[in-house]
Amino acid sequence: MFKLRYYCRGRGDKRILKLLNGIKEKHGITCEILDLSTEEQERQAYERDFKPRAKILKKRTGKPITKLRGAGGERHYYVSIPGTIAIVRNAQVEWWTLTDSEITEFLNKVLSEGQVFLERLCVQGCIA
Repeated sequence: MFKLRYYCRGRGDKRILKLLNGIKEKHGITCEILDLSTEEQERQAYERDFKPRAKILKKRTGKPITKLRGAGGERHYYVSIPGTIAIVRNAQVEWWTLTDSEITEFLNKVLSEGQVFLERLCVQGCIA
């Protein structure tokens, strides 16, 4: 069974929370909200949830989970997790998206299509 996980800082975006609540009520899809208020919490979430799944997530979404940042020969990878929605199954992230417009579009599709839409994204590896 799939569930949705919202990574945010503090209480999160009210519009996103409202959509998540509607999805839970209409389709019974579990929705988790993870508060990543500290840099350490964010790093742990990235290392635990995203980094081990980098290849499959890029294949499914077409987006790498990392961005290259640095100057003067310094190179390190990072990802900003707060503001991200992920589809989770068996404690593993199966698909993800970020930015308010992408999240809103994604959640509206889940609200209208339910579990079938989540399965299509994760099982078949289609891009939304």
